[in-house]
Amino acid sequence: MAGSSSRLAVSLATLVAWTIINVFGTKVFYPPETALDDLVTTGISWPILFACLLLVAVVLWQHWTDLRFRAPDPGTLKLLLFPGFLLLLLLALAVLSGLPSSSVMVLLGINTLLVGFSEETMFRGILFRALRGRLGIWSAILVTTVAFGSVHILNGFGTGDFGAAFLQAITAGASGLLLIAILLRTGSLWAAIIFHALWDWATFLVVVGAKVHPSPDFAEAAVATPPGMLAQVLLPLGMVLPGFFYGLWLLRNIHKETAPGDRKPDINE
Repeated sequence: MAGSSSRLAVSLATLVAWTIINVFGTKVFYPPETALDDLVTTGISWPILFACLLLVAVVLWQHWTDLRFRAPDPGTLKLLLFPGFLLLLLLALAVLSGLPSSSVMVLLGINTLLVGFSEETMFRGILFRALRGRLGIWSAILVTTVAFGSVHILNGFGTGDFGAAFLQAITAGASGLLLIAILLRTGSLWAAIIFHALWDWATFLVVVGAKVHPSPDFAEAAVATPPGMLAQVLLPLGMVLPGFFYGLWLLRNIHKETAPGDRKPDINE
């Protein structure tokens, strides 16, 4: 198990470095207590880009070729119909709420693609594969999902709002279970990356659109909550719960089989 132990050590060290770049990089490039939607609409998010470059460098350095950067397995795209329906509902809400300018939408698309690549490669790619060398399938899934949710609490260091960050961690953990189910059932990390990016893009469209086109229907609620919190936290919580339960359904027999995208741990890695 020496190989899997060293892989896990490198993966955890990468997670620490990745976290430092995202947390302290935000403090370097942005003013204190900058809202998350401002971080992704004022230009390319350099901390996220640097985090992506770190992950690419580590993957190439370690020659990790089992992270499933490949197309979905034949016949598995139908499993994305329900998550796709949820995504369409969120996009419809964004349209009804009022879309921001096209330039902001493009910038959001670039940044959320970077976020999707960064977070999926770090958690569903590097960390999950390392854990599979040491743990059973459900243990690896749960540790990865909890870690993914927990790291979002650190957003509070950048935004200054740890209450919203804690709620965001809950929604991230719930969506993380769906994302790992997508990986395991399609056999493709790209499927998880693209869905993650599109989901974040639609969510931020709702948040930014609510600021650009404030609705009087939310005026009373906006007085009682921080700007954007309704769209950024409470709405995604309601939207991710169906995906969470769908992810559980997809994974219902995962302990009895070698799922597409998974494999038995190789002690020589």
